[in-house]
Amino acid sequence: MDEFSFIKWIRGNQKKDKNIVIGIGDDCASIKINGNRQCLVTTDMLVEGTHFDLKKNTPGEIGKKSIACSISDIAAMGCSAKYVVVSICFPQETRTKFAKELFMGIKREADAYNIKIIGGDVVSSKKMLAINVTMYGENKGVKPVTRSGAKADDVIMVTGALGGSILKKHFAFKPRLKEGQLLNKKFNINSMIDISDGLVADLNHILEESGVGAVLCEDEVPVSADAKKLARKTGLSALHHALHDGEDYELLFTLSGKESKRLLASSSFPVRLSKIGHIKRSKGISMQGSNGKLKKIKPVGYEHFK
Repeated sequence: MDEFSFIKWIRGNQKKDKNIVIGIGDDCASIKINGNRQCLVTTDMLVEGTHFDLKKNTPGEIGKKSIACSISDIAAMGCSAKYVVVSICFPQETRTKFAKELFMGIKREADAYNIKIIGGDVVSSKKMLAINVTMYGENKGVKPVTRSGAKADDVIMVTGALGGSILKKHFAFKPRLKEGQLLNKKFNINSMIDISDGLVADLNHILEESGVGAVLCEDEVPVSADAKKLARKTGLSALHHALHDGEDYELLFTLSGKESKRLLASSSFPVRLSKIGHIKRSKGISMQGSNGKLKKIKPVGYEHFK
């Protein structure tokens, strides 16, 4: 089964509703409440063996990551996170100490972003630990930023540095909630997504929703120190890891050239920003090398069922 084809099939089997502002296919859904008020909804499932390893990760780390992923989804919409519902499936032999430590990992991260835990469910299974998080946010007078607004000649930008998250960042990342809100409030952002599947794969989600293509600049992609460290172990280039590793949870966004200059001139933005390419009318993704030549690249990243 192909993950994204299945989601596309589900999306095609829905009825329209006038109160659904943003439906399936974005980082969050958005429901009209009244006037310009919208309620954002996102959900994430973390499963033992896929998203975490009980032999390597502490229960507190697992709890933190489970909620941080959903906070990052709301960050990608440029909105505010408010409430969360958490359901946990514990293996039958789970000790109370482990369960409490996992919950406290969730609570500490929620408290750090002033998010209230308002409910959930607890069940048991014979073997596997799984956590499902459903988070609710609000737009607070701004229009949520979607994946579908990228325009030809937009500049492509990204926060932070990319690649090598498997070494530590995928459990230690800080959701860019404040940064997403700042971008949406102070600048005209045309499209945005958080990087969970990898830079190229998530850029492709924007391109498919917007009906455009992109050119990335090889020399401008911000390669992390962990990507370079991992490259020495894998034999792949550090750039490869920056382009294709998942779970960076940085913000990838597009905006006009004029707005990008205004953003880069701003002294108040709290994290590193990189201009890494531009949007083109024709579909597909190309990489411009140091020699100026273009090379097509495939939107390969993390996919379930593969």
